[in-house]
Amino acid sequence: MRRTQIALALACTIASLWLLLTSFRRGWTRVETDFPNYYTAAVLTTHRQPLRQFYEWTWFQRQMIYAGTEHQLGSYIPHTPLTMLPLLPLAALPAQRAKQVWLIFGLLSLAASIWILARLTRLHPVAVIALAILSWAALRENFVTGQYYLFLLLLFTLAVRWLLGGRPVAGGFLLGVAFALKLYTAPFALYFAIRRQWRALAGMLAAVGLLIGLAIAIFGFSDVGYFAATVFARAVDATINDPYNTAWSSMAAFLRRSFVPEAESNPHPLLAVPAAFFFLRDFYVFSILGLALLARDPDQRHDLGWFLIVLLAVSPLPAQYHFILLLVPVALILAGGAYAPWATGLIVLYALVELPVFHWDEEFSPRAWLLLALFFYVGWRALRTLRPRAALVLLIFVVTVSAVRAWRSSAAYQQESTRVAARAIADPDNIYSSSPAIAGGRMLYEKIDQERYLLVDSRGSTRRELAFNGEAFHPALPQSGEPIYFELAAGGHSRICAFDSEKNTLATIVGPELDPTEPAISPDGSTLAFVSRGALYLERGGQLTRLPLPDAISDPAFFPDGRRVAFAEGRPGHRVLRSASVTGGQPDTLTVPGDSFAPAISPDGRWLAYVASGTGQRQVWIMDLASGSRHPLSAGRCQNDSPAWRGDSRSVVFASDCDRGLGLPTLLVLPAP
Repeated sequence: MRRTQIALALACTIASLWLLLTSFRRGWTRVETDFPNYYTAAVLTTHRQPLRQFYEWTWFQRQMIYAGTEHQLGSYIPHTPLTMLPLLPLAALPAQRAKQVWLIFGLLSLAASIWILARLTRLHPVAVIALAILSWAALRENFVTGQYYLFLLLLFTLAVRWLLGGRPVAGGFLLGVAFALKLYTAPFALYFAIRRQWRALAGMLAAVGLLIGLAIAIFGFSDVGYFAATVFARAVDATINDPYNTAWSSMAAFLRRSFVPEAESNPHPLLAVPAAFFFLRDFYVFSILGLALLARDPDQRHDLGWFLIVLLAVSPLPAQYHFILLLVPVALILAGGAYAPWATGLIVLYALVELPVFHWDEEFSPRAWLLLALFFYVGWRALRTLRPRAALVLLIFVVTVSAVRAWRSSAAYQQESTRVAARAIADPDNIYSSSPAIAGGRMLYEKIDQERYLLVDSRGSTRRELAFNGEAFHPALPQSGEPIYFELAAGGHSRICAFDSEKNTLATIVGPELDPTEPAISPDGSTLAFVSRGALYLERGGQLTRLPLPDAISDPAFFPDGRRVAFAEGRPGHRVLRSASVTGGQPDTLTVPGDSFAPAISPDGRWLAYVASGTGQRQVWIMDLASGSRHPLSAGRCQNDSPAWRGDSRSVVFASDCDRGLGLPTLLVLPAP
């Protein structure tokens, strides 16, 4: 036995040193996603930027560049408003230095978790280290990307220690903190209620209430409400990120890929039966949760460890780095003196779950099935005690609720824009296309590809990708079609550039000193409008003019005669559309108060297309400029944005993330009245 312990300690030492010299060292010397997402959000919070814009892909990408992170795609989706909270003390540091401090904190969190687990379970510290080493791929991802889950591991470990050590209020409070930061512990509210652990439930609810209050104090009620209605709702629906990507290792992703068609992300499902997906997704989640809540293991450690496994089994989009959290339940369960062959089986299953998913097997979602196997393997002792009558009642309940929800989801699915709109582009494996600009038979739009934002020049059946040294946003075209105007974000700043696609030349029109964004060009190409730090500027013949308007302007767009420009005025969530003469003067109001933005005037000057944000969804609306009558063009529990008119003024191209991940749209086209 002594020799075995020495050999295990030596193996753990070698493996730990290898992790430090490879993955940890790479994370130490490079700012790679996902750390920039947390860091940028912390910087933005110190600058009191509006929360709802954190969840705008292009806006957030621009802010990442301003904060010092280049050549990295990023997004704050799907994080909670307070996910950035632990990074606030690092917001004043440069990005690389901040990541180094965060990595040290993560390493200390891992060491503290191992020490606490060894004390709690009375397993030898080397044994706990060995279990941690088995989650090699998860540790590697946490170190390389500067992820969050070593800190979350410490929260889980401390919560379990206090729950088992007679401090239920403190343990519940920490799980509430974890929920406010990352949402994973939400089912524990049901667990505590069913187990009648009222003090733990009170602690959890107290933490959630306090942190929601803190989020409202920082960001305001409206923006926190936006998160709940939009981001949280899409997270529950498992459409928060690319929902067809089986690398997420979830049963939801596997089922969606099997039954829901999507022209670009999933053109060939196993069976095109979306209703089957809606039913099976809910049936799976409610069954797993129901069984874990009704069946109870008499060993509290085993019972608690089993439920921690449930959290990952029902998670809609778990990534590789999440699975370091399995260290806590596996150590807890092994501490119960499990029968040696059974314990060996548990360790083998745990090791298999922790293996990385490869391209050749990710289509089958092996980790989702292994998690399901781990759920039944660990919970079999408790499941055997479940009475047949209780199991039958649970089955009837789950089938009924899943069927009702599937019926409602199918009805909503049929009403979405993708059911009635045509595809404006046909681009296999396209993850993001938005901001269309149209002139004649030519359409330009921004796209994520080649690990950057680039432009696509589409003319008929031909497409040309235009990549630049930076991130290319918001293209604009004059009626002549040349040159292409766009924002280029690089080197910590933005600039407005013009690209002549025939001569293949690039020129800077407005330099980085103003950090100009959102260019719009008049139809005759004589006047450029753009936004700089909330102010609206015009550029004509090399001369810059700032229009006398409030400092809360966005989304400029010219009228067909080029004499007036429409724009959104106000902070996100409270925007109204107005128009003003390019020579100045009192602006006119186009829309009623609410949240309206992204105006687009039809080439014949008769219609205004714009976006209105209501209860979490964005829809494209059409308004008759003469009569003021308006009606929605798009529909669905999703985001429809960035309208642009075709030259005949009869149809509108717009970006829609219906059936896709939040903020990851494709381009659709619908006829206008």
